[in-house]
Amino acid sequence: MGYAEVRDDYKKKYSKSLKNSWIAHVLSDHGKTRGRAPSRKGHYKYPCPSDVRSKLEKILKDQKMI
Repeated sequence: MGYAEVRDDYKKKYSKSLKNSWIAHVLSDHGKTRGRAPSRKGHYKYPCPSDVRSKLEKILKDQKMI
């Protein structure tokens, strides 16, 4: 599974779009990324909002990404 499938599932279920940065932020918090991008300075520019986070985690669990 990839980010595109996660975005599509989220859009179908909640009629709202996601940013790739939100997906990366949640995956990073669960230790499922390779590490920090060399071009990124500091924290995420667009961290995942708390109201989206729980719904996104549910979709990632359904797709067995976390």
